[in-house]
Amino acid sequence: MLKCDMVCRRYDVAEESLKSFTRSKVRTKVLLCLKNGSMNTGDLEKEMGIRNTTILHAIKELTGSGLVTKVDKGYGLTNLGMMQAHILTEMIDFVLALEEHRDFWQSHDISGIPIELLKNIGMLAQSEVIKDDLEAPLRSLEYFVEEMMRSKEIRGVSPIIAPGFSDAIADPVKRGATIELILTRQVLDSTIKSHEVLLKKLLEHPNFHLYSISEPVKVAFTVTESLLNLGLYRLDGSYDVGRDLVCVSDSAVQWGLSLFDHFKRKSEVIYKI
Repeated sequence: MLKCDMVCRRYDVAEESLKSFTRSKVRTKVLLCLKNGSMNTGDLEKEMGIRNTTILHAIKELTGSGLVTKVDKGYGLTNLGMMQAHILTEMIDFVLALEEHRDFWQSHDISGIPIELLKNIGMLAQSEVIKDDLEAPLRSLEYFVEEMMRSKEIRGVSPIIAPGFSDAIADPVKRGATIELILTRQVLDSTIKSHEVLLKKLLEHPNFHLYSISEPVKVAFTVTESLLNLGLYRLDGSYDVGRDLVCVSDSAVQWGLSLFDHFKRKSEVIYKI
C-alpha cells in the first residue's frame, strides 16, 4: 500500500473530528478560554464579547462531546478538552507563523530544518523579518552584531562568512559570555586562514566552544538567552545575506536550541588549531 494512500485512509477516519476542531468559532473560543482555568458564563461573555445564550449553547455541545464539564466555579475542560485546547493553540500559532511571513518561508530553502522542527514552526509566531533596504543596506548584519554584543549566552551555526562576524564573537567571549559555535569545515578552514591567531586565543577561554561539521548546512542561525536570529538560503542556492527572521520569545529560544542540538550531535569538537 502506498504511503499517501495510507495517510488518505487515516484522514477519512479522522475527518469529522478534524473538522469539529474549528467548525464553530464560539466552541473554539470557549475551549481556548477554559485552557487556563475554569470560568463561569459571565466571565466567558466578557472575555469573548459574545452573548451568554450563544455561549451556553456552545457549552452544551462541548459537554455532550466530553470536552467541557460543570465545576464549582462554572465550567472547566475535561482531559480530552484540555488536550484539544493545546492542539488548537499550536495550530493557531502554526498558521500565524506561516501567514505573517509567508514570502520568507515560500522563497527560501527550508530543507536544512528537521521535519520535527518544521512541525513546530508555530513556536516562532512572535517574529519579524529584518531586511536590508536602500537607507540601511546592512541593517540585518548590524542588528545581528548589536544583539551579540549584549548577549550572555550565544549558540550559533554558520555555513557562511559574514563581515564583522569574528569581532561579534570575540568581544562577547572576552567579557565572559558563554559561546558555542558550529562552523562548516569550509568556513572553519577559511576562518583559520584569516583569523588563526584570534581563534587560538579564543580557544584558550573556557567559555568558548568551537565545533566543526562536515556535512552541508543550509541554515545559518544564532540563538541567545532571549532571541533567535534565523537566516536561510534562497531557492537558487545563494545565501540571503539581507534578510533574517528574528524571533523574540521563550518558545523561539527553545526551538532554536533544539535546532542547535540537532547540528551539534553531528559535529566534532575543535580543541586546538
